Amino acid sequence: MPTSRIAFVDTAKSICIFLMVVGHWTDNHLLRTYIYSFHMPALFIISGFLFKPHVWYKTLVAFFFPILFFSIINIAIQLLLGNTSFNSLHFPRIIFSLLHNSGFFMGTWFIWALLGLRFLFGDLRLLAIFRKHYVLITVMCIIISIFEKQYSGIDTVSLGCHIGKMIPSMVFFCMGFFLKDVKWDPNSLSTTQIIIMLISFIILPIINGYVSLGDYNYGRSYLLFIVNAIISSVLILALSAEIPQSKYIITISKGTLVVLGTHMSILQILNHLLPDSLSLLFPFITMIVCYYIIVLCERYCPILLGKWRNISFVKRDLKKRSALKQPLHQNI
Repeated sequence: MPTSRIAFVDTAKSICIFLMVVGHWTDNHLLRTYIYSFHMPALFIISGFLFKPHVWYKTLVAFFFPILFFSIINIAIQLLLGNTSFNSLHFPRIIFSLLHNSGFFMGTWFIWALLGLRFLFGDLRLLAIFRKHYVLITVMCIIISIFEKQYSGIDTVSLGCHIGKMIPSMVFFCMGFFLKDVKWDPNSLSTTQIIIMLISFIILPIINGYVSLGDYNYGRSYLLFIVNAIISSVLILALSAEIPQSKYIITISKGTLVVLGTHMSILQILNHLLPDSLSLLFPFITMIVCYYIIVLCERYCPILLGKWRNISFVKRDLKKRSALKQPLHQNI
């Protein structure tokens, strides 16, 4: 098992991505209220915690290929299921859908927002200075989001593009910077602190109501939303440190892009094939299917996981194999 990975981060990512699948499938309003109160903010916090700058074009390619590939796959599946038609797939509408709507799979907005945050905080070297001033930037984003309803709004200013969602999400991404900078240890929390955080997690979503970061819906108060989301995210990270690491958890953690890109189509296929009595199991079955898809991607097409290093490794491995096979072929 890899020792370089941070176990509690892998576990927290896996929990949050599973909750995303549940949230996209369940009709239970109360359950969705709790899930949506923190699961996407937690993924942004984790992304900030793990952030290491890369060359901008590598980041762009690492995001572009999964979006393109899974969009094509999902379009094919939606056509087969009869959920869409060829008439709705003309060129301008496709581009509009990718940039403004949910694209061709749930979670596109998260990818675009994360791409913008990566560029802003280091993948574009000219903007790397923002990383040093993330506290000030966080305060500015909080102020903008609090008073958003008093003026045109982020969605209007960004022309409805998903990239605008990086502003309310930036608070959580920068929270990841803070946890990393202070070398936060999940085991440093006392039992009393965990109990208080757990009580907050139970009470605050009920007080604030239903939220959806991707829809600029912060409930009754954006401040209450970010307080609850940060407390709940830290709680999940702390509890994740108590869960033993496993190959399954590591694999799911590596393949969050795959889960984002495939889960809705898998859920819809299961809904067509299996009886409604098993619908509660669909999110669990979906995660199992996603696990094997991730394994295949990691082995044969790591770019779909956004992995550049793996691609280089595979190329070197193929070159070595070719070099070894060549003399034998000539002798034959």
